[in-house]
Amino acid sequence: MKPCFAAIYKKVHDAGKLVYMHTDGCVWEIMQDLKDAGVNMVNPQYRANGLENLVRECKGKIPINLDLDRQFLPFATPASIESHIRECVEALYLPQGGLGLNLELGMDVNLDVIEAALAALEKYRYYKG
Repeated sequence: MKPCFAAIYKKVHDAGKLVYMHTDGCVWEIMQDLKDAGVNMVNPQYRANGLENLVRECKGKIPINLDLDRQFLPFATPASIESHIRECVEALYLPQGGLGLNLELGMDVNLDVIEAALAALEKYRYYKG
């Protein structure tokens, strides 16, 4: 797959564009291959990849837009969602940037958890380690 991705992404780069790759799978083991193939930013899922794996394989190597743990959200409390967001930011933060957070909310997420999640995202928006 790597040569195929590289050929496709070369055309994107040749057109002066960047490659943002969304994936719902477990990709931490091939993160360097994705970067080598031309991915400029990847959107991995927290649950599918594990935070420790993402820190080890991504932090400082490729910008990520982390898909927060949406399977956890229906069962979260306001305190636990704040803790989840803080943990992700503290683990993946770099002073030079390269971290985005993606929060996908379903109908099964309580309004108090949504409010707490949005407040935590605002709180950690300007996190400086």
